[in-house]
Amino acid sequence: MGNGCARGQMSTEILILVGMALFLLMPVLLYAYGRANVSGEDLSVQKAEFAAHRLASLADSVGYLGGGAKVIDEIEVPPYVKSVRVNGRDIVIDMDSASGKKQIVAGSAFNLTSTGFERITKSGTYFIEVSALSAMRAAPDSAQVGLSVQ
Repeated sequence: MGNGCARGQMSTEILILVGMALFLLMPVLLYAYGRANVSGEDLSVQKAEFAAHRLASLADSVGYLGGGAKVIDEIEVPPYVKSVRVNGRDIVIDMDSASGKKQIVAGSAFNLTSTGFERITKSGTYFIEVSALSAMRAAPDSAQVGLSVQ
């Protein structure tokens, strides 16, 4: 009978040790999970910055070419993006995150107009046509570049 009692005591001790190990590891696992979520948001912000600066750079290139120049580019809109809009010479991307609202702005040398940007409300891949609407040689201050979601 003494042998069965020893086995029961050993099982209880092992359960207690496993429980203590899990209790000590729980904060580390929670911290790692929290950091993984934050790094996902950081990656989304970087992708949004890249998309905004890419569109602004394309707008400048097409604007300087003038005439009938146009380019269609594929832009990836990351998660957490609330809206994409054009405001004068700026491309503005609004984002929601755990730390609050963020706004990413990329400027262009040309006046910008947009069509269809209100359809960009969720993450995904979008094709944007960037086209010169008026020549810079005619009136440098009034040269326009159009951005259109395809």
